Amino acid sequence: QHLPISHTLLCSTMADEPQAKRLRADGSGDKLAVYIGEEGSLASVAIGRFFKHQPSFVKKGVSSFDAAFKAVTSGEALYGVVPIENSASGTLHSTYDLLLEHDVVIGGELGVREVYCLCSRQVVGLTDVKYVLSHPNIISACSTFLETRLPAGKPGADPALERVPTLSTTEAAKKVSAQSAAPEGSYPLGPAAAIATKEAAEKHGLRIIAEDIGNDKFLETRYIVFHRQHGEAATLAPPFPRDAVSPVRKRSACFALRNEPGAIFKLLSCWALRGIDVLKVETRPLASGLRAPPSFPTGTARLWDYLFYVDYAVPHSHTESAEARLSEALAEFSLWQRDFGSYQSQLTRQEKTPQTWADMVDLMAKS
Repeated sequence: QHLPISHTLLCSTMADEPQAKRLRADGSGDKLAVYIGEEGSLASVAIGRFFKHQPSFVKKGVSSFDAAFKAVTSGEALYGVVPIENSASGTLHSTYDLLLEHDVVIGGELGVREVYCLCSRQVVGLTDVKYVLSHPNIISACSTFLETRLPAGKPGADPALERVPTLSTTEAAKKVSAQSAAPEGSYPLGPAAAIATKEAAEKHGLRIIAEDIGNDKFLETRYIVFHRQHGEAATLAPPFPRDAVSPVRKRSACFALRNEPGAIFKLLSCWALRGIDVLKVETRPLASGLRAPPSFPTGTARLWDYLFYVDYAVPHSHTESAEARLSEALAEFSLWQRDFGSYQSQLTRQEKTPQTWADMVDLMAKS
């Protein structure tokens, strides 16, 4: 069911054609791509970059990671765009699990910078803010600003700053705009503010109080575009910005290993002995039953067994025969493997430094 690493993606078959004809949105004749969240979210920025040079695609937000994958595998959409890792909070495990669950491959990867703003409905100062709404990960990623620049966020403050979790930054902006997050639709302790993107603030008519309030000077999230392994998208060039500067080619795969000494060393040596750069190794618990990986050998899964996801750089001189030999070596040292394809990737590579006060632009102080 799954192609070994040495193979390229297969073209669509005649059986796929009727479904491919249904891949249109609202009868407009344009093809559909889905992303997580709403207009103004970081995901909407990411999909805009992927399809920058393909304006005919209709871009539609969906409510969950699972909905994005189902839209693609059902044929409703040709492509899906989801986050896979954040430079501060780390891996989004649900993306890895869903990649394995569905018959899809990765078509490209972009790093999207996160620039978060503190925004409110009214013109208020930092001393007035008593509620902050956002996704829990984003609240955590902006904790230094909240605890040092907002008087209510400092230790021992009375009343203390209330951090209100939301499903997304766009939901936070929407709730602050409607003033419906606090009990009975009001904010009894004082004004509320959202941590959101500038795009979300503008969409919901919010005023920006402070910009670029993240703990790190440069935050970035890796987004991937994925599509069905077979079908119309497999015959097309994957969406990727033509003006991307010096993208690299990556490949992603997943492995199950024997539970024995040296198993991880032997697998990694397949890349090391060929001078290939392994960029990331991620482990996930091995599921069983209906949630087991497709075609996984029965009777081999045990408690505390893991799957190993590996991203590696494809050298410029890497030939098909070299990839075939690598695939054979990897098969020798693994029980099972799944290929997610090779693709172009553009990420930011720079020193990771904390945010400074000079970097944080307080718009109220400048007004």
